[in-house]
Amino acid sequence: MSDIEESRVTALVDGPVRDVGTGAESVGGELFAILDSLPETRRWRAEILDGETITLSPTPIGLHQENVYLLDEQLRPCLPKGHRTEGNLEIRLPALERSVVPDLFVAPVAVLRTPEHSVPPDDVLLVAEVVSPGSTRADRTVKPGIYAQAQIPCFILVDPLEENTTVFSRPGKDEYKTVQKFGFGETFKIADPFEAQVDSSDFLAYE
Repeated sequence: MSDIEESRVTALVDGPVRDVGTGAESVGGELFAILDSLPETRRWRAEILDGETITLSPTPIGLHQENVYLLDEQLRPCLPKGHRTEGNLEIRLPALERSVVPDLFVAPVAVLRTPEHSVPPDDVLLVAEVVSPGSTRADRTVKPGIYAQAQIPCFILVDPLEENTTVFSRPGKDEYKTVQKFGFGETFKIADPFEAQVDSSDFLAYE
């Protein structure tokens, strides 16, 4: 499926993005301002994946969400004390000029109890994405690099199109140093940043 065929909409910043300081006003601050000014909607998920555009993805189908739930259900009993899973908040990465909304991530409850719509990546232990027909390139190619650069210890990618799960660990500067792939039906383990065993037998492939 080509990028054009993928069901994604982008909003370009008019003209070059200026370097206007640090934090929320860092390089790319204008793009973050546009992101924050978007009207609330239940039908779209907004992310900054390339530092130049805001990518809007439609809300996922039921099969996608069921896979998220099946993974979440197995991770929760293994979480460190004081941590929980989250599937709606944005992880904002000003230093990378990126913004992502993972299908699932793990962070301290104290961090998640924020009056903001986003959290920093510093305390995020794990992120997970489930591939959709319209997000193949973003999930398989773009996001592993973003999460590695953000130094998030573990990234789980569930791919119902290829019927496999990839576990990325040991983040380097631009990519994860360890990449393990498991077919649907296999049981896999993660050891860092917490120990968990996931049985993928019930993961659902897209028809």
